[in-house]
Amino acid sequence: MKKVLTLIGVAALVLCASCAKEKNCRCSIIGTQSTRIITIKHGSCSQLNHVTYFDALDSSHVDNIVCTDYPFEADTNIVYQK
Repeated sequence: MKKVLTLIGVAALVLCASCAKEKNCRCSIIGTQSTRIITIKHGSCSQLNHVTYFDALDSSHVDNIVCTDYPFEADTNIVYQK
């Protein structure tokens, strides 16, 4: 009986861990016309205020950004039937 309960518990933990869905955020860099797609595992896109990244010379850069998780039509493949 203990083995069955242990297996059920482990299966439930694996199921919960696999249900974490990543979210794609569309972010605009303040002061430029550039956009970035940033993938986050948890939280809200509107909470992102800045992003830190390294360029080819390993110099650290910080961009101030404004993000949304609103699904834009340009992000999907829409096939119109004739």
